[in-house]
Amino acid sequence: MLGRSALAYIPVNLASVIYSFGGLAVLTRLLEPAEYGRYAIALVTMLAVHMGLFTWLEAAMARFQARAERENDVNSHLKTIYSYALVTAICGWVSAMIVLKVAPVDPQLKTVLIFAITSTCFQFFLNLGNEAHKAAHRIIRYSANFSSHLMLSFIIGIVLIMTTPLREAGPLAGLMIASILLLLIDLPFMLKKMRGGERQRAKAQTYFKYGMPISISLLLTYTLASGDMYIIKAMMGDASAGEYSASYNFANRSLDILFVWLGMAATPMAVTALEQEGLEKSKEIMRNYGALLLYVALPAATGMALVASDVGFILGEGVRDGAVKIMPLIAFAGVLNGLISYYANRAFMLSGKTAMFVWAMVPPVILNIGLNLFLIPLYGLMGAVYATVAAYALGLLIAMIVGRRYYPLPVPVRAFFEVSFSCLLMAGAVSALPIPDGMLDIFSLIIKAALGGIIYVAVTFAINAAGCRQIIKDIIQKVRERRTPQLVEAAE
Repeated sequence: MLGRSALAYIPVNLASVIYSFGGLAVLTRLLEPAEYGRYAIALVTMLAVHMGLFTWLEAAMARFQARAERENDVNSHLKTIYSYALVTAICGWVSAMIVLKVAPVDPQLKTVLIFAITSTCFQFFLNLGNEAHKAAHRIIRYSANFSSHLMLSFIIGIVLIMTTPLREAGPLAGLMIASILLLLIDLPFMLKKMRGGERQRAKAQTYFKYGMPISISLLLTYTLASGDMYIIKAMMGDASAGEYSASYNFANRSLDILFVWLGMAATPMAVTALEQEGLEKSKEIMRNYGALLLYVALPAATGMALVASDVGFILGEGVRDGAVKIMPLIAFAGVLNGLISYYANRAFMLSGKTAMFVWAMVPPVILNIGLNLFLIPLYGLMGAVYATVAAYALGLLIAMIVGRRYYPLPVPVRAFFEVSFSCLLMAGAVSALPIPDGMLDIFSLIIKAALGGIIYVAVTFAINAAGCRQIIKDIIQKVRERRTPQLVEAAE
């Protein structure tokens, strides 16, 4: 069931792949390393602001939609969230502009930040609609919204870079324009859904109590992932920040797309099961979800480490050398990050004890900052990676221990060892592959990826790692269900 649901989100992930890796390939070529570094800093800042100000309402939309449907109160649920969203967005934007006005920030960076903050305010309302669609299982509408937004942002951003003096601000202006265009379509739909509803302060208080700890905890988690960018910029300059961002975005974003994809399918199912069928059913979904995360993420990280030198051609020459060197370890850091954000975090979300996740993230954030300040002068960009891996490992350990006190989140130990064994065999085979020195990187990448994928699937299927046989059966069944109507129409 989980595997079949995940298939429905494939268009979203295809769009994410194009946007993420196409953006990296194009932006690292169109922009100078220092320009790309400023863009990366602005993007990090934009996401941090979004998490701190807006994510509590997005989280409440995702968590309480099923309850509102059960209580036949969806219109008030939506009207309450959108009303408080409008106030939050206006106050947040005004406050951010005042801070930027008085802050001693480089004028070039300040311009990029203005576009970044403005774009995230518009995107916030699009996200609210998307969370409602996803929670209500309107997958087609969610997929169309999300995919269209990414593709429009990508195209408009590139056009702005090439035809206007915006340069590194272009992609962020593209995000803003694409958000406005999609809101013209989606917002009227959501306004109809909230017709007849009432703005209820009691609901808002419940949503704030639930969602704000999530915002803070995600902000802390994001600090683990991206806070070192500010330290690198301060200690090594914009160009080094660009190198680190390019490598981190390539390796970590690859894994993040997988985690988000599976989370899109599993989280609404787990919430609905908990609200309507009880704890045991939600635990069953989470058990399968945890095993599936490992089945997909660990081989992806292993593969990324194995082909790091081969995928460097995707990045622009200005950031390529430094990015490739740190990519293998960043890939495994991405697995730890994903398990914190998309698995361990669910224990706090499902139990409603979101405030505890905040405290669970404080020690790793402190460790990350301290290690960065100590290791970057010694090891450069690699020192930042060492700090990130250590902090993620501590964060995952604390989150799992604390989270299981409130929700019995399954620990997929068997799946971990089965998948790890399969990854080791895959890595051994790929490493032993005799690749000629003069072969083009693209061909080397294809050969290694093909061999690694075949070996991994064969081994995992043979030992039924993480219950993968059922996943494959679900995929085959889903394909057959889609083909059957087409065959019937053709016969008629």
